[in-house]
Amino acid sequence: MLQPNIKISIIVCTRNRAYAIERCLDSIATALSVARIDAELLVVDNGSTDETAARVKAWGDGQSFPVRLLTEPRRGVCAAKNRGLREAQGTLVMFTDDDCHLSRTYFQDLLKHFQADKEPVLRSGRVELGDPSDLPLSIKTADTAQTWKKSEANARRINLGDSLMGGNLVMPLELARKLGPFDERFGPGTSIPGAEDTDYILRAYRAGLTLSYVPDMAVFHYHGRKRPCEGRQILQHYALGGGAIYTKYLFTSPDLCRQFYWDLKNAIKELLTGENTFMPGFGFSHKDKVFYTLLGAVKFFRSSVSQVFKDSVFANFSLQARDRAQIQ
Repeated sequence: MLQPNIKISIIVCTRNRAYAIERCLDSIATALSVARIDAELLVVDNGSTDETAARVKAWGDGQSFPVRLLTEPRRGVCAAKNRGLREAQGTLVMFTDDDCHLSRTYFQDLLKHFQADKEPVLRSGRVELGDPSDLPLSIKTADTAQTWKKSEANARRINLGDSLMGGNLVMPLELARKLGPFDERFGPGTSIPGAEDTDYILRAYRAGLTLSYVPDMAVFHYHGRKRPCEGRQILQHYALGGGAIYTKYLFTSPDLCRQFYWDLKNAIKELLTGENTFMPGFGFSHKDKVFYTLLGAVKFFRSSVSQVFKDSVFANFSLQARDRAQIQ
């Protein structure tokens, strides 16, 4: 029997993953069959040039639940996520990545938590390495459940960037509508290739919403990074995103910038000792982190100025078009 009055919209954003997308979708179909929950699957193709779209369409034709292939030509994962949010029709909306596989009991675990909620909750679950030979990055494997809600007591120690993972994120659609779209200045496909999910989570926290991490609701991340140079690159992306986050919230939530203060102190110690005390295995030091954090701040400032200019030009064009229409 299907779960009554609950429908989930699953959003998977993808680009040039024809070689892997079907395995991700297979895991979703399996987890849905175990839980027997009403669902729709929205796959947002963000400008693929390989056979991704054809693979998704052929896969979707054989499913017992609706599978919609959407196209978002504007490059950037946040533009793709926002397209999915605009199209979603479920009670709940769930995001996962095209290199993630859901556990068989994923939706059973999700329903257990959702049905016990007394208020709307933004929730994330465990993210394990799918391939043990991949570098231990982009995962979250804590065994203890945690809940966060904005208060004076924890405002100075909150660190949500390491707490909830965007490849495993669930919320009521009404909560997503309240928060609004993802910030399209962030994320892969932009000059700031990280922190898009951290920004969204921080916005939820600052809005006073309840955030939750649970050790079940597991997904397995097949990110494929095996060499130290690949690990260094993802750490660079994280630092770029961190710098953008600090810049965005510098005046409204300055406590979020406390981590940069500690990174700067450690970078100075590294300069004095000549040691790498952060991630020596990847050749990524506190000095590197500070450099890319500052670079991320610059990139965010430039993207913000560019966006303001585009908005101004669009507004001016719209006014001119309206005036011409009135004259005619």
